Amino acid sequence: MPRFFLGWVYGPWAASAVVNLTALRLMLADDFNLHSHGWSLFGSGAICFSIGCVSKVSWELAKINRNLARDRQFVEHMVLH
Repeated sequence: MPRFFLGWVYGPWAASAVVNLTALRLMLADDFNLHSHGWSLFGSGAICFSIGCVSKVSWELAKINRNLARDRQFVEHMVLH
């Protein structure tokens, strides 16, 4: 798989960091009306973080599967020749 897709794996974590920093800024604001927006952004950041976890696990499983297929072909080649 091209290295281009690696950005899609870490992208949700970067988005989560940005959203959580924005949420923290709203939570620390003097205007109490902004706190509810901060809480909702924390929830959005948690969703982005979980999507990043799923992306990373999927990426790692795809790498393992690709390596297993390559190793299986190597063993078959060695046995047949």
